[in-house]
Amino acid sequence: MQDINYPVGFTIFKLDEDREEYTVTGTIAKEYRFRDFESAYDVEEYIRKHIDCSDISFDSEYCQFFAYTKTVDRAKQFVEDITAWVTKVKELVD
Repeated sequence: MQDINYPVGFTIFKLDEDREEYTVTGTIAKEYRFRDFESAYDVEEYIRKHIDCSDISFDSEYCQFFAYTKTVDRAKQFVEDITAWVTKVKELVD
């Protein structure tokens, strides 16, 4: 699978074909950022509060966000949900 990059700052990829999970990684791009985040943990915390993550697992590090989904379609929907949320918040605070 070829990586899928989104302008919001996240990328979807599959580490290797033997793994069942799809990885979402990155951070909120400067153009979409509505506040400064101290770490990837803060980004994850905000996403967990505002996006449906019931079927998503996380394993973020201090400086890198990681989320895992079972299907590529769910990964795409997750990033699209993040994009919609940060776009809405940015419009409200600008």
